[in-house]
Amino acid sequence: MFSSGLGCNISFPSCLGYPQDSEELLPKMAREPIILNVYDMYWINEYTTSVGLGVYHSGVEIYGVEYAYGGHSLPISGIFEISPRDADELGEQFRFRQSVHIGYTDFTEEDVARIVAEMGKDFRGDRYHLMNKNCNHFSGQLTQHTHTVLFNDFNGFEEREQVWRLIFRRLANHTENMVHCSCLEVLRILSRDKTDLDELITDERLSLIIYKANLNSSSQYLTSHEDDEVEALKLLCNLIFNSQSVQIQILKTNCLDNLMKRISYYTDIPTFIKNNNSKILFEIRILFLVTALNSKSRNSIKDDNGDIIMMNILDKLCEELKISIDELSKDKIIEVICEILKTLFNLLLDCDEKTDNEKLKYENLVNILYKLLLIDTIEEDLKKDELHSHIINLFTVIPSNCFSPIIPIFQDTTTTSNNKNIYENNDMTAIYKILLFLNKRLDNDNNYLENISPVIVALLKLSKSQRIIRKFSRNQVLPPLKNVMQRPEDGTTLRAKLCKLLTTPLTEIRDLVAEFLFVLCKENVGRMVKYTGYGNAAGMFANKGLLGGKQPETEYSSESGDSDTDEYTKIRNDINPVTGCYERPKQNPMEGMSEEQKEYEAMKLVNLVNQLANGGMIKPCTVGEDGKPKPVQHVLQLQEGISRNPGNKNSSDSE
Repeated sequence: MFSSGLGCNISFPSCLGYPQDSEELLPKMAREPIILNVYDMYWINEYTTSVGLGVYHSGVEIYGVEYAYGGHSLPISGIFEISPRDADELGEQFRFRQSVHIGYTDFTEEDVARIVAEMGKDFRGDRYHLMNKNCNHFSGQLTQHTHTVLFNDFNGFEEREQVWRLIFRRLANHTENMVHCSCLEVLRILSRDKTDLDELITDERLSLIIYKANLNSSSQYLTSHEDDEVEALKLLCNLIFNSQSVQIQILKTNCLDNLMKRISYYTDIPTFIKNNNSKILFEIRILFLVTALNSKSRNSIKDDNGDIIMMNILDKLCEELKISIDELSKDKIIEVICEILKTLFNLLLDCDEKTDNEKLKYENLVNILYKLLLIDTIEEDLKKDELHSHIINLFTVIPSNCFSPIIPIFQDTTTTSNNKNIYENNDMTAIYKILLFLNKRLDNDNNYLENISPVIVALLKLSKSQRIIRKFSRNQVLPPLKNVMQRPEDGTTLRAKLCKLLTTPLTEIRDLVAEFLFVLCKENVGRMVKYTGYGNAAGMFANKGLLGGKQPETEYSSESGDSDTDEYTKIRNDINPVTGCYERPKQNPMEGMSEEQKEYEAMKLVNLVNQLANGGMIKPCTVGEDGKPKPVQHVLQLQEGISRNPGNKNSSDSE
């Protein structure tokens, strides 16, 4: 907060804030101004401005919202929003001084909101410090993460090439090593502009950067220029991310081989991370970016046992997290773990288990992920959610026959009755945590496709792979029905939240959720109708050709399970199968009518439906022989399918 003149600790943009999943690596173009708003804390500045000193507050304005940071006593985000340049919202001691145009961002408004939410994990209210972590530190970092650099003064390739040539000339001169770190930092900033980048990075220049990153050999020892190494690693991250040429060129060097060897040489890696987090973080980030953007690199790294090396590191870091360590060290370790999980996700794409060794390797990974899910020393929910998210993403690419370690046999039989997650003598805690994570994600309707899909896919794979996982998940998601007085999609239960998605316009989510619930119902049409209502499940039945109660052949066992509850049995006959809930018996609207009157009302209804059909408002269909909707020319043709009954009489809860 203290500064000289208008300096607000705004530094150059650092390494890119990379998206969490490899399929999101392409940036969006929005070109929104970034404005720094500076405020006097005038009760001090009135006396200090004359000598070139002052105390200032700052906020960053993007998309009409000003973001700032302040302290409080809670371990949650200290970032808040105000109307731009409104000093009154800050308090009477603040006075708006001026706005400074920083640059532009290519991120969308939603992207900026996600960046601010992510920064809130670090800029917590209880971590505010007047000198070391204040509003100006936040403003500096936010502009780094959102600022898109375009060097418009370099109008042509010649100007850009001249600047790069001069910088690399100094970087190659060993007598000027005192400025090498600054040269690398400038190149890192310049590399955020993609213009002509493929032409600017020649083989010779890439080799020099690799040399400065100490990746021209597999040496694990620290050099006397460690700052140069870290800055060169950051630069490589930018170049791989922004240059297709570098993505190809880097595979022709020994960089990745040396990088894997160096990482494998680390002995006490938890201690190394605590002391040198930036270095190993960016080393693994290079692996993540290369494997995300160049599919050929995956086999190359796996041939060097890169996946096994990553798993071994993951196991060591998992053990370190189990013990009581300070929060800062824990955050550093979690950050590296998440980067490893993302890299393993890329390496395991299209993997198989053709040999017993491969199967054992993936089972070992599942065992490590199981231990990570069970760690209870992570107090910050945002960090825990981020970790669990990457673990679940990884489950989506692991072969289905390798999941047995996630439900180990429970050894301590004396405490089984006290542990609600022990099911048929298996420890189902990891599955329970994934279901809890899904329940939490369902409460946040922001970007359902990105946030919900991986969890559903993981649970679907797990449920299909192990009968006991399906049974446990079904008991958690679709427990025996008691309250059928409201529709399946109403309420706050996990069942209600999932049933609500069966009619969402997001077809990818709808189909995934429907498939998951159908598997929990053992792909039994009657049971699906019972738990979700025919109206909610009709779309899936139509897609699968199951309209009219057609039951597909399945390989599920038929052993007995839970029976219907007394509450359900008493009113079963009054449950509307379409809505899936109890409805009071209604008086027959045609009671007391003559046959002529009934026929008149029926034809009136037929004519109204026909008018809607002719106007294109509805499309009447009957059920075809294939169990799918079959359009009719006239509404009276609907009589042909009237004998087909939605649902299936076999809706018992037998397993």
